[in-house]
Amino acid sequence: MSQSASRPPQWFALWVVLSVIWGFSFLFIKVAGEFLDPYQTTFGRMGLGALALLIYLFATGKRPIVRGPAVVHLGFLGLIAQAIPFTLFAWAEHSISSIAAGLVNSTMSLWTGVLAIAILPEERLNKPRTIGLVLGFLGILVLLGVWATDFRGNWLAYLACSLSTIGYAVAALWTRKFVSPMHLDPISAIATQLSLGTLACGVVMAFTSSTPTQWPANGVASIVLLGALGTGIALVLNYIIIHRAGAVATSTVTYSIPIVSTLAGALVLHEKLHWYEPIGAVIILIGIALVQQLLPRPQKVTA
Repeated sequence: MSQSASRPPQWFALWVVLSVIWGFSFLFIKVAGEFLDPYQTTFGRMGLGALALLIYLFATGKRPIVRGPAVVHLGFLGLIAQAIPFTLFAWAEHSISSIAAGLVNSTMSLWTGVLAIAILPEERLNKPRTIGLVLGFLGILVLLGVWATDFRGNWLAYLACSLSTIGYAVAALWTRKFVSPMHLDPISAIATQLSLGTLACGVVMAFTSSTPTQWPANGVASIVLLGALGTGIALVLNYIIIHRAGAVATSTVTYSIPIVSTLAGALVLHEKLHWYEPIGAVIILIGIALVQQLLPRPQKVTA
C-alpha cells in the first residue's frame, strides 16, 4: 500500500473539527440558557455567526447578498432554518438535557428523506427506503423513551426539538429547489440568511425579553463560541468539506454529532444518559442510511 493511500483524505481533519463544533453546540446552548432566555440565545448566536461570516467575506473581497429575489428566499431560510429552530432548541434545553437535544437533532436527515420522497418526483419510495422509514420512526420512539417518566414530563420540549429538525429538513429541500439553481456564493448567502434571521429575532426579543441580571463568564464564553464557531465558522467549514469531498461525505457529520454531544453532556455537564437513548439513536441512524441510500447496494452475481 502506498503512503498516500494510507493517509486520511485532506478534508478529514476539517470533518473532525466540524463534528466537534456542532456536537458541542448543544452544551453551549445549555450553559448560555442559564442567563439568557431563548430569544436572547438565538439573537446572540445568529448575530455573532453573521458577524464571523461578514468578517470572512470582507477579508476575502466578497460581499453579502443585498438585492434580488434571492433575498426573499434567504430571509425565509433565516427563519425556518435558524431563528425558529434555534429558539425552540434553546427553550427545550431548559427542560431536557443537552444529550437528549443532541440525539433528537440526529433525526433531521430522516425528516429530509421523508419530505424528499413526498415532494420531489425524482425521489421514489422503494423497499430499502420503506424499511428505513419504519426503522427510523421506531428509533425515535425508543430514543424518546415514550414509556418513561422523563418523556411524559417533558414531551413539549421533545416536540419542540422535533419541530426544529423538521424545519431544518424543509430548509434543506427549499435550498435545493429554489436557492441552489441561483448559483449563489454559499458564504455570501449564509451571511445574508443569518443577518436577516438576526434582525427578525431582534424585533421579537425587543418586545419579549428582559436584560439579563448576570453575565457569568462561562455563559458569555458559551454564547460567543456558539455564535462565532457553531453558527458562523462551522458553516464555512461545512461548505469547504462539500467542495472537497462532496455532499455525501459531508452528510456523515449527522452520524458523529450525537456522539460528540452525548460525550460533552455526560463528561462536562455530568448529565444522565438513559440506556434507551443511544439504542434509539443507532436505530435512527441506520434508518437514515437506508432512506438516504447511503449504504452500498449488493452486487448482482452473474453466471
